[in-house]
Amino acid sequence: MSKLARDNRNRDLGAIHVVKKNLGLTEEVYRQILASQAGVSSARDLDYDGRRKVLAYLNALKPFGQPEMIAWLWRKLGEAGALQDASQVALLAFVGRTASVGVSHLKFLPSTDASKVIEALKAMLYRAGKKQ
Repeated sequence: MSKLARDNRNRDLGAIHVVKKNLGLTEEVYRQILASQAGVSSARDLDYDGRRKVLAYLNALKPFGQPEMIAWLWRKLGEAGALQDASQVALLAFVGRTASVGVSHLKFLPSTDASKVIEALKAMLYRAGKKQ
C-alpha cells in the first residue's frame, strides 16, 4: 500500500470514528452499520468503497436533531423486531412513559427529555442486538 493510500485510509477511518462518537452510536449499532453498508464487522476490514459507503451513511445521520434520532432509533428497533408496535402512536406513548411528559410531536420534546429517550432507545437497540 502506498503512503498516499495509507494516509487516505487512516483519514477515512478517523473520520468514521469521529462521526460514530459524535452520533453517540453504541458499539452494537456501529457494527450493524458496518455490516449493512459494507459487509464487515470491523472498520479495519473496510476497503476504499466500503469506507465511502460507511462515511456516506454516517454523514447522512449527522444532521439529525434529537427528534430525528429518536425516530431513527425507533425505526431500527422495529426493523430488529424488538417492538410489538412500531407505529408513531406507540413511539409517542413510549416517549411519554420514558420522559414523563406527553407531546403531540417529537419536535416539542424538551432537549433534556429527548436525551433520556435517546439513551433508553439506544439501550433497547443494544439489547435487541444481543438477543439475535
